[in-house]
Amino acid sequence: MDERPELGTIAVEASVLGQDGVELDVMLAELQADLTGEMPADTPRQGWRVLTTRDGAAEMVGAPTDADGQWWRIGLIRRAQSEGAPRLLELHSTSQRRRPSRKDRAGRLTLRWTAATRTAPDLDLLAIDIVNAGAERWYPQGDSFMVFAALGRPGEPAPGVNFAYVAGQNPALPLDPGEYARVRVVVDSGQWRDAHPGPHEVHAFLVNLGLRGAEPLHVELSERDIEVHQPRKQPPAPPSP
Repeated sequence: MDERPELGTIAVEASVLGQDGVELDVMLAELQADLTGEMPADTPRQGWRVLTTRDGAAEMVGAPTDADGQWWRIGLIRRAQSEGAPRLLELHSTSQRRRPSRKDRAGRLTLRWTAATRTAPDLDLLAIDIVNAGAERWYPQGDSFMVFAALGRPGEPAPGVNFAYVAGQNPALPLDPGEYARVRVVVDSGQWRDAHPGPHEVHAFLVNLGLRGAEPLHVELSERDIEVHQPRKQPPAPPSP
């Protein structure tokens, strides 16, 4: 799991967050970038630094908006549209909260397949418990309890999952020691495209916290299972009049 702290949903090296930063105008000059769009009223003039890079170029930049560094204004550096044109800095419209790493936020949470799912797995109604196995109350920090699943062959490494979800779905709630939240596990429709009949393992992922289930669920896929779960094709558009 990722051990870097986050600004909103962006993982950043802790050493970067500890830098003093520079003035906004100085950073723009160094990156050969122009500011585009509106500048929010609380945008700081000091403390700017590069947060993330891609292919060696600055991608995300930011600066703290408070003395404690718990809230940040961040922005995206867009590549130049043409040769010789400046890159553009687009600031996010809202401040982003600094959060602990996903590993720290997950704490002592564990995933546990429900008894009904283990004994009689229904591929359309897979259920799992998110359990607080620690000794203290667990509090969410802007997290959600969305669990996705990947299909893999027995004995092979757990595959990854492709998923898209709307932030705020299945919001996480506090859990006392021993308490659990029971949620539905979603198998992404794209998983079925390359599936074949036979034994499979279902691997669960609590995506927002990067938490994997310890034990896979063992299922037997039939031709019928695969057929009914294939992604539906869009019907052809009606002919134009």
